[in-house]
Amino acid sequence: MKSLASFFSASGRMAPKSFAAGVLVVYLAALLSQLLISPPVMQRAGLAPFVLVQMIASWAWLCLHAKRLRDAGRGIGAAIAITILYALGMVLLLLIVALIATTPPSGAVESPSAGLGDFLLLFFLVAMLNGGLHLGLFAYVIMGVLALILMPMLIALGFSIWAGTGRSMAFSGEACPQT
Repeated sequence: MKSLASFFSASGRMAPKSFAAGVLVVYLAALLSQLLISPPVMQRAGLAPFVLVQMIASWAWLCLHAKRLRDAGRGIGAAIAITILYALGMVLLLLIVALIATTPPSGAVESPSAGLGDFLLLFFLVAMLNGGLHLGLFAYVIMGVLALILMPMLIALGFSIWAGTGRSMAFSGEACPQT
């Protein structure tokens, strides 16, 4: 039970090795949650499972980073800000998914079966833009939206690397500030 508490409680401190293992689990869960916005799952359950998993993963990410930053003698304000940016990116992704899910294919009576590209929406959109479609100005709008969605993810990944490489205050003998 103590291992689950490390994911959902922001109090305490965490060593770099434990942090690396925990954050890897959180990133894997967030990546696999993309499967929950595939057409077959959305038809049966809607957006609720994706939203729930993203909320849990975001909270776990924040808790792990708060502990690690506290252990390194740093404040947790940046982790809170990145979590908020990530949540806003996911809201934008949900708006796009909802738009795509509610727009029927033009000229089609029945939607085609789901392929692997449908399971990872971001990769599907990038593949769509690299294809032979000539979308004009709309392609630039889609690229901008993709950048707005991907940027918080990349910032979070870089922040995790930065936080994980910090020296632990417990081993240096310095006092750890309580935040």
